[in-house]
Amino acid sequence: MRPRQSGFTLLEIMIALAVFAVVSAALVRNAAVAVRQTGMVEERALGTWLAENQLHSMRLRPRTAENYPPPGSQRYPVTLGERDWELLVEVAATENPDVRRVVVKVFIEAEPDQPQVSLTGFVGRY
Repeated sequence: MRPRQSGFTLLEIMIALAVFAVVSAALVRNAAVAVRQTGMVEERALGTWLAENQLHSMRLRPRTAENYPPPGSQRYPVTLGERDWELLVEVAATENPDVRRVVVKVFIEAEPDQPQVSLTGFVGRY
């Protein structure tokens, strides 16, 4: 009688490798999606900081006739986080003549048509 050999057959090893390959491909895809989403969250956070900084700087200016923002829009180039950004500040009059509505839109220079963040606030004369 031949002694019974222990171990895995070639078929069992091939099935195990196939299962491992499918699971590995799914994990790699999920990791790529997570990395892309992390970049998007970072861009949105930096854009929000830029918009908030712009709005706060407008609110913190001394209240004089020269510093009260007139209606209109202006674009400002800004660098933050080793990236070039562009701020679009739109100022509009409101029903109250002592209050202006300010919309700050933040764009990445690589995507000038799609704002990353849009923030709306109000600036008073006094």
